[in-house]
Amino acid sequence: GVGAQVLAALRAFLVSMLHRQGVREKKAALEAFSFNPLSALRFLRLYAV
Repeated sequence: GVGAQVLAALRAFLVSMLHRQGVREKKAALEAFSFNPLSALRFLRLYAV
């Protein structure tokens, strides 16, 4: 459904931002974000706390 498309778009955007920030270990970062999704939102500056 639409949820899967939204998650795919968010992941693509996250990978793009990791690339822009010069993160070399994108796979490791995505794995870490999968265990703590709020950290991904904080990285994207979409969640403040």
